[in-house]
Amino acid sequence: MADNNQDDLMVIASWLYYQERLTHEEIAERLQMSRVSITRLLQRARAEGIVQFTITKPLPEQYKLENRIKEKFGIKSVTISKTMADPIDTIREVCRSAAFSLNKLLFPGCRLGLAFSSTLSYIVDFLDSTSAPKNIIIQELAGTYLSPNAPYGISWRIAEKLNAHINSLPVPVVVQSEEMRNGLLNEPSIREAMQGIPLVDLAMVGLGRIGHDSTLVKTGHFTPEIMKSLKEKGAVGDILLHFYDQDGNYVSNPIENRMIILKWDEVVRIPNVIGVATGQNKVEAIKGALRTGTIHHLVTDMDTALGVVQD
Repeated sequence: MADNNQDDLMVIASWLYYQERLTHEEIAERLQMSRVSITRLLQRARAEGIVQFTITKPLPEQYKLENRIKEKFGIKSVTISKTMADPIDTIREVCRSAAFSLNKLLFPGCRLGLAFSSTLSYIVDFLDSTSAPKNIIIQELAGTYLSPNAPYGISWRIAEKLNAHINSLPVPVVVQSEEMRNGLLNEPSIREAMQGIPLVDLAMVGLGRIGHDSTLVKTGHFTPEIMKSLKEKGAVGDILLHFYDQDGNYVSNPIENRMIILKWDEVVRIPNVIGVATGQNKVEAIKGALRTGTIHHLVTDMDTALGVVQD
């Protein structure tokens, strides 16, 4: 084989590699050449068109859409799940994907930031405790919302599933007065819990929308009148009870001084934030959230994603 010209050697090496499935080492032995030489021959064969590949099926629409959103908003990743006939089934599929995304980003000793979200309440069903990294710390990012149907918060349920320690904020997310808020924040246990917020490595958040029937109104934290005033200011959604407009600019709300929650600049500094949202009524909220620069990973469904990518 030493006498063969380079073109013949490229063809022979390519045939042995792609058709006969030989390894680089096996080809090198057969042709009495070095492994490095075989690697270079195969690289040249592809570069010069001697070896060509044909994919007979187009890229899945889901993959193309994920890339379009990622490039449009400059975020790290987008995961799109199927849109189901039943909205609850769609939420569950999105949360299944969100659990998978979360699992990929968790690492031993990770401090995971969480707060109440009606969407994220479904994620617990899809978390795998057997594959969870060790020594995870769940950091609550806001006071707790509890109801008769949810006797303990989503943070506690996820901590239980991941065998994680929890740094909790056992106080209401909205209190009656600024004086009460300041008093609670001065409590040693609450102050200590809040000190863990700047240490968060990763957060998973729901993306809320503005409306009289939004979760914030249903929970009683915000009145329809407050939501109306926020809408008049241009607000389209919220991340952890912090509001923003369609361009991603911060919008102040009238009860900020009564909320026990991380500050907006603390949200901005979290290095990895997974935003989870689904539904046509959340398209504008998702777009605005992606423009804030605080969301690095988006998990949604196909129909919602189609709305997000449109101008």
